[in-house]
Amino acid sequence: MSNYTYQGLFQGKETTGTIEAGNRNSALGLLQRQNIIVTLLKIKKAAVDNEIQTFMGFQLGSDSLKDQDILMFTSKLETMIKANLPIMEALKLSRKQAKKPGLIKITRSIIDDLNNGLTFSTGLKKFPKAFDDSYVNMVKAGESSGSLATFLKKICELMQKKLKIISDIKGAMTYPIILLTVALSVTVLMLIKVVPVFQKMYGGMGVALPGATQTVIDLSEFLRDPSRGGILGLIILLIFASIVFVVKRTYQGKKIFHTLVLKIPGLGELIRKSIFAKFSLVLANLLASGVTIIEALDISSKVTTNVLVRESIARIQKEILTGKNLSELFLSEPLFPMEFSEFMRVGEKTGSVEDMFASISIYYEAEVDASVGKLKQLIEPVMIVFIGLIIGTLLMTLYQPIFSLGSVVK
Repeated sequence: MSNYTYQGLFQGKETTGTIEAGNRNSALGLLQRQNIIVTLLKIKKAAVDNEIQTFMGFQLGSDSLKDQDILMFTSKLETMIKANLPIMEALKLSRKQAKKPGLIKITRSIIDDLNNGLTFSTGLKKFPKAFDDSYVNMVKAGESSGSLATFLKKICELMQKKLKIISDIKGAMTYPIILLTVALSVTVLMLIKVVPVFQKMYGGMGVALPGATQTVIDLSEFLRDPSRGGILGLIILLIFASIVFVVKRTYQGKKIFHTLVLKIPGLGELIRKSIFAKFSLVLANLLASGVTIIEALDISSKVTTNVLVRESIARIQKEILTGKNLSELFLSEPLFPMEFSEFMRVGEKTGSVEDMFASISIYYEAEVDASVGKLKQLIEPVMIVFIGLIIGTLLMTLYQPIFSLGSVVK
């Protein structure tokens, strides 16, 4: 975006001023729509001070944006529009405050679209990685109803709840990952540093070693050999890369992986409840915005990448056309628990389905909080016992020849 200074005639009188546009033709078009006959038009300066920084022709910083960045952007817009600031002026202020290249590009593009007569929601649709279907549809509902600030506030609330659920899951996963890393590190350290001491001692004794002890010594030698260790590391890396490729690139691989994830004791149930909470929350807001149930289900299904959930919702979408109640359809899907359909049955009877979905979301948010607390309490003793078993088993295996020798002496 650039600033242009112009001279011209407006209603027969000379006029001058500045106008902001993406290029010279856009500036001329904007002035013509204002009934100004342009006699002189030249570029003045960049419209914003926070241009995207470059070094030797390369952009500094990534275009990618985090959910927190989108939340902050939406919150600022909501505040400004609520204060009766026009959407164009609110976007210009947001662009001037933007620091990240991705946000600068997005705000520039949307401002250009508004100048060319397009809607705010149309401009957002060009950036699906930053603004998903539910975001765009809620903005569209706000534009059509003349209450954009209200819907932006709903979007902020929705994003905050989604971020909280994600944060809860990450919090539950952090502790076991740290403990597993510690367990693996201690095991490798013992195999490399401790086992050779026992190996040297047993070599001097000239006794036959039990099978378990010999296996541990062989593993230690394997890890201490640079060439063998390198081959093992390469094999592990190739196996991991292959699994990631299959899971990301093939539909069947994704389905198998997502099935296994949902079956992990404790964690699988937590993930399932978090999906129900996000799905219900988005669906409630879309239905309240006037989006049809079929379209709302389609958009809401995209809050998760889990293939099993998406397949279930797709089947429900098709069955709606047969005239069945939503509660019956969700009850027929094994992935969704009975209480989910029971909540919906109450909403259908009272005629407030969107309110019931909001209640379902609150219910599962509370369930997620409770599950996270239980999981953390369960994981700590389990992981401590697990680490103790690994170290204890290694030590018992290493000391087994000494115990056997003592029984022979007796």
